[in-house]
Amino acid sequence: MNKHWLWVAIFVPGMLLADEIEDTHAEIKQAITAGTEAYQAGELSQAVTQFDYVSTLVRQLQAGELGNLFPEPLSGWKADEVESQAGSTAFFGGGINASRSYRKDGGQLEISITKDSPLLQTMGMLFTNPSMATMGGYKVKRIKGQTAMIKSEGNSQELQMMVANSILIQITGRGINENDLKAYAEALDIEAITKL
Repeated sequence: MNKHWLWVAIFVPGMLLADEIEDTHAEIKQAITAGTEAYQAGELSQAVTQFDYVSTLVRQLQAGELGNLFPEPLSGWKADEVESQAGSTAFFGGGINASRSYRKDGGQLEISITKDSPLLQTMGMLFTNPSMATMGGYKVKRIKGQTAMIKSEGNSQELQMMVANSILIQITGRGINENDLKAYAEALDIEAITKL
């Protein structure tokens, strides 16, 4: 009996998540239909509202999928649950963001991934101009074929990578070393993050 409830505890949350995703897909289809009908009827404001709702729901799905792409804790590390959010166009520039915290022997590290936000355009200048990055105290390296900027200040470590000009990966931590940053950067599935 106890084993039965153990399996229920393991599988039911996954089933609920799948049901939630299916419900979201159904909502997206309904909103697209309602938006199309409003547009065809000349109700442009209603059409805009429906299509804005569609884009919000799609970003929420993306944020959830992005959360599944964080690496598992490396040897000796523990990790918290992933936190993800999809920002509105007005507030977050329409992008998505997800983060996960890791801990080991008093040290802590956080990986944050921001995708498709127009706010990232200003960051892009640092990556296209290495001399500007070095003036800001960063070391420039290549990790998994990507340009990475690394900075150490006292007990704090920071690594940033810009992927496909639309994805910013930030790895920050305290009580860790540069090798920890690199290890987690190399553990990321860059190809999967780019395709999302």
